[in-house]
Parts: sequence; structure tokens; C-alpha cells
Amino acid sequence: MKIIIGINAYHADSSACIIVNNKVVAAIEEERINRKKHFSGFPTESIRECLNIAKIEDTEVTDIAFNTRPLSNIISKGVFFLKNLNLKNYNSISRYRKKLNIKSHLFNNFKFKKNIKIHYIEHHLAHIASAYFPSNYKDAIGLSIDGSGDFVTLAIAKCHNHNIRITEKVFFPNSLGIFYHAMTQFLGFKNYGDEYKIMGMAAYGEPKYFNKIKDNLFKLNKNKNFELNLHYFNHQKSNFKYVADENLIIDDIFNENLSKLFVNELNDDYDQEQFKKDFACSVQKIYEHFFINILKKIRNFKFSKNLVFAGGCALNSSANRILTNDKKYFENTYIPFAPGDNGGAIGAALVVQAKSGYNLNNGGSPYLGKKFSDEYVQKLIISSPYNIKITSKFVNDESQLFKTTAKLISEGKVIGWFQDKMEFGPRALGNRSILADPRNPNMKNIINMKIKRRESFRPFAPSVLEKFQTDWFNDSFISPYMSSLAFVKEEKKKLIPAITHIDGTARLQSVNFNTNPRFAGLINAFYEITNVPILLNTSFNENEPIVMKPEEAIDCLLRTDMDAVIINNFLIKKIT
Repeated sequence: MKIIIGINAYHADSSACIIVNNKVVAAIEEERINRKKHFSGFPTESIRECLNIAKIEDTEVTDIAFNTRPLSNIISKGVFFLKNLNLKNYNSISRYRKKLNIKSHLFNNFKFKKNIKIHYIEHHLAHIASAYFPSNYKDAIGLSIDGSGDFVTLAIAKCHNHNIRITEKVFFPNSLGIFYHAMTQFLGFKNYGDEYKIMGMAAYGEPKYFNKIKDNLFKLNKNKNFELNLHYFNHQKSNFKYVADENLIIDDIFNENLSKLFVNELNDDYDQEQFKKDFACSVQKIYEHFFINILKKIRNFKFSKNLVFAGGCALNSSANRILTNDKKYFENTYIPFAPGDNGGAIGAALVVQAKSGYNLNNGGSPYLGKKFSDEYVQKLIISSPYNIKITSKFVNDESQLFKTTAKLISEGKVIGWFQDKMEFGPRALGNRSILADPRNPNMKNIINMKIKRRESFRPFAPSVLEKFQTDWFNDSFISPYMSSLAFVKEEKKKLIPAITHIDGTARLQSVNFNTNPRFAGLINAFYEITNVPILLNTSFNENEPIVMKPEEAIDCLLRTDMDAVIINNFLIKKIT
């Protein structure tokens, strides 16, 4: 029996997965366990949890797949360092050492057999694999775009009969992901992963600075997909700090030359808020400009009508609408539920699985985390200190639970929905979600201010019953993982203002009874009350990783203005 553990470490969002008998049984992100957002060290506890979920002893594991190959692209790396001899202190060297020492780390923490096979899978190959194998496409063009991994920032591949052959690469320091991250920092959003704030803000602005940014921050080079003007960037310099360990530390990628370029706009006399909105819009349009150029290029390969897309930039749902809203470039597009570095753990494991005869049973399901029994929840509820802070009611009948919860939501209540196995990936997909009424025009502000405690411009996603999707949205693309934006139909905007962004779009989740019967059942119950087959859905957290345990869900209820939490069949409220 082949048992494969996939690992993402020393990149953001460290994670692990396990494949048993051709089936992805479990996948966990380390941040969900240690509560350190975007943790980038070694996923020791995630590996343990995957083994526990799979009921596998560490001695039974046959293969370890690591989503990096430190010695890959050695010629390109060598050329770069020869041209930049001053980079002798280039900080990634220490990360390479950690990656090469993975075997000793594993044996220090687990009882793996001495003859266990360790596979180093090139970073972007793992990304593309995480999209291709679950897609069920026989053939596809594979595309991976991110900041950087194994010295590569973009990879194009031909995928056929469960084989992936990378045909083209863009190398560090040229990177669309790094460009977008730098511009995010420039606007004052310093945390890793804040790029989605730019996507949300962009809808409030105009692309006034498109030409100014493109003409200065990029070089005109017809022979390349894109080339950064490094005059404005720090990431290629010897003193630039990028530390991917327990804490992810990234220096400012942009430098003072960018501030000088926009010295007039940064003047106090200038409308700073509007500048930020217009700058964000310009950045998004520039990314889309180069993204379209890449799509035009790979479409001309005429290898396949299918596209599989991964890497951190595949989380740009605003740009993804270019792929999903029409069939201009590809007839079919698949974007996985975890296209970023976390999904690289699954991708690496799938590459190893494919080498031994690919026959995957469920690579496309995101519900791969831990579930908690009613007994566990019951013991928690009656334990101190929760027994004096909350009330609970067990609703035995499932349909009644859906009706009760749907009624609360329809009355304006904000509900935490905690069910079954936790989702893997960055987005709440109905098992660890905060839910509310999309009809309430005040709901967006209520949740942003009183629960999420975040910027007011940030939009919320709708979860819609798949069979009603085209009645409410101008897009038939099935989006189970919130991969893309769709336009809300004009006549429906006034009915669902809480999930309709200022530009008329929404990052929707398509829900059906096959993939998530309980979540679909709840939405259907809400539909029966309101005639609206949609719920506002956001991740179950405050400013922290998405909750994993029932106690974290209850704690979130107690410290925020959430009205109730549904854990399994338990309806839990605060004692007031």
C-alpha cells in the first residue's frame, strides 16, 4: 500500500496532506493548529493531524513529497548570481539549507522507516499538479503564476495523460506576484496576503496611473512575457530580508524611487484616499494586462482547449473573470480550492502518486480537515467556563435545524456555521463560515465593523444554490471555490445589496447537494423563507486564522457581536 505525505514548508501557509490508496484523505494548514497566521515554518503538527485523521502510523508511510526542489534551475540561478556577485548574503540560501535538511527534521519528529522515499518536487510543477490532476481533464495547458518558488515566478506546461511537461519559465527577479505584493505594501497594507485588499479597493477607483506605472515599473521587452524595472524594487538586493520560518518576515519590496515617482500624489494637499483607490485600480488593470498577454500566448499553442491554473496569483478572482466570464481563451478552466503555496503540499503528493499509476478518487474535494463528534461538543459546552457564558440546544432533526438557522438569518442575525470536516485552503466554503442575510443593506458594515473588525470597503461573497445561479448572476461558470467574480444581474442588485460590490460584481460560491449537502440544505431552507437562494458567506474568524476547533468558534462568538453559533446540531447563544 502506497501512503504519501505531501509537505509545504518554508513558504507561506505551511501545510501537509496524506494520500492513502489513491485517495486524498486529509490536508491541514499549520496556522489552523498553532493559530499563527500564514505560518511558514515546518508543518509538524499538520503532519501529525493528517496521520491521526487517516488512522495511519508514521511507520506505515512509504513516501514523502516536498513541494520544492532546491537544486532545480541551477543554471539560471548561477547566471543571476554571477551577474550580481554582491548578493553573497542573499537570504534565501538559509532556506535552501533548511529544505535540503528535511530528512533529518522528519526523522527527529516522526518514526518513519529508514528506507522511506523522499521526493523533491519542483515548486511550480507542484502548483500545476494541484490543478491538473483534480480537474479530470485528459489534456490541458498548465499555468502557474506566483511570487517566486525555486527561482521561478511563472511556468507554462503541457499536461496530457497524467503527465506534466513544463515548457516555459519566467525566472526571478521578474515576477507579477512580487510586483502586486510591492504595490500592496506601497499602499500601506504590510501584512503578507493583503493583496486581496487591493482587489476590493480597485472597484472604487479609476486606472488613472496605468500608463505611469506600466511605463516606469516595467521594461519594454518583446521577447519576454514581462520584465520589471528593478530601479524601483528591493527584492533582488543583498540586504533584502525574506524570512520564511515560524514568522514570515518580508521587507518593503518597493524602494524610495517609487515614492519619488509619485511625490506629487503623496503630497498632503492631494486626496490620499482617492489616490489609493485609483492606484489600486491601476495596479489591478496592469496585472490583468499582462495576464491577458500570457493567455493569448498560451492559447496560440493550440494544444488544448482546457486550462488549469494555480499559484498565488490564481487567487486574483477579479482577474480570473477574464477566463470564466466567456470562452474567449479557453473552453474550460479549472482553478483548485488551494492554488497557493498551501496547495503545493497536495500537488507534490499527486506528482508522486501519478508516477506510480494515477487513479485518484477525490482530489477535488476541499473538505479534508478535522471533524468533531457530538460528544466532544457536548463535553465542551458543559465545561468551565463555557457553562456560565452560553446556552445550547440540540436540534435532533436536520431539516428543523436548517429551518431554525435560516429563520434566524432572515431576521437579521449573524450566525457562525461549524460543520463536519474543515475546508482546506484560504476560503470558507460552508463548513467554517459566518453567514448572514444578503438582502440587508447594512449587513456588510455590520460584519466588517462588529465581527471582522476590518476595512469598510471589503466585500463579502455570496453562496448560491447552483441550480439558481444563472437566475441571479450573468455567469454560468460553476465556481465551488470562489475562484472568480460574476456580475449580479441588474434586476437582482437591489435584492441582494450586502453581497453586491460597488462595481456590480460578486465573488460567488456555487453550492450543490452533492458536494456539501448540509450547507446546500441550509441555503435551500433560507430560499423557502425568503425566495432568495443565497447566503452571505465569510470566513469564520475575527482577525486570525479560520477557526478549526469548536472552542475557537465559541470564543469568537463570545468576543464579537455574532448572534449564535451552530456546531453540528447544537444551537449555541451567549447568556445576556
